[in-house]
Amino acid sequence: MQKLKSKQNDKKHTIFLNHRQLINKAYAAGVPNYEIYELKSQLFHFQPKIAQDLKKRKRKLNEVENNESEDTILNYLEQLSDVKVDNMSPLPRYWEEKYGLPQMHGSNMSGQFQKYQTEEKTFIIPHATRFYNNNVDQLTTLLPQLLPSYDIIVIDPPWRNKYIRRLKRIKHELGYAMMDNEQLALLPLNQLTHERTLVAIWCTNSNLHQTMLETELLPRWQLRLLHKLRWYKLNTAHRLICKLNQTDATQKQPYEHLYLACHAQSDGAYAADLQQTEFLLSVPSIVHSHKPPLLDWLRPHLQLEQDQVEPNCLELFARYLQPQFTSIGIEVLKLMDERLYDQVIKRS
Repeated sequence: MQKLKSKQNDKKHTIFLNHRQLINKAYAAGVPNYEIYELKSQLFHFQPKIAQDLKKRKRKLNEVENNESEDTILNYLEQLSDVKVDNMSPLPRYWEEKYGLPQMHGSNMSGQFQKYQTEEKTFIIPHATRFYNNNVDQLTTLLPQLLPSYDIIVIDPPWRNKYIRRLKRIKHELGYAMMDNEQLALLPLNQLTHERTLVAIWCTNSNLHQTMLETELLPRWQLRLLHKLRWYKLNTAHRLICKLNQTDATQKQPYEHLYLACHAQSDGAYAADLQQTEFLLSVPSIVHSHKPPLLDWLRPHLQLEQDQVEPNCLELFARYLQPQFTSIGIEVLKLMDERLYDQVIKRS
């Protein structure tokens, strides 16, 4: 994780999240000198479509005004190190295979990686993870098995959108089950938060979804908006994956939105500094909806109990496992397929 300073406002900054590095670091933490697993680098290989040097990139981006701030995204991109982009052999798209695991739950507190095997696949289970392969719309039935509240809750809702509908027409396994806003509103989030909980919600660029989230879902969940920011997606050379389009918001954009919320009765003062983060940047996974981990960024803003060492975290609609998290979703192990990882020896 890298903190990039604003050139216009010394209080503002942007966070660059190295998705692969953060996951690999989390998986190795607390594991002694054993064989460990790291995400394959091919999963984060976005070859630039057109080679451009920095000056050309600056001219291209300066053609578009960013109405959001005096700082353009270019100010931050220039602070990132140049990356040599090597050719890589493509990885077979294992994540597009049929998933098909039954309703189940599990955990791993052994201090090392474990495996769960089916007739077709082997899934790796990192240390300090808990999971429920359950439909999130049945969350109420899981409440007796969950903690009374969590310090961090991450939600990546399956918003209804045209892209997913197209995927499902091509191949059913490529699209997850979408939920309408009323179904999302019924999630019992108010029973899983305390007055210092941070809730992170990923949202599409749809104005309809954003308005619904701000005006209906957050109040129904008894949450209050703390901050809204953009997650910009970069290719392997640390350039935007596509052009910014300020004239037509319905066109493809190189970003999605992240909402940060707190309990409705909290003043949110403990997390006020998060409002100084203008953007998030990362090279995304080539797997659809494989979001970057947020724990390292959010951890310093938590107020844990006096004797609490690690935060209790919850992720809904999860597609992979994270240490310190209870992960829930109907594809919760989808991206834990052993074939997406390299096995390496951890050395002290």
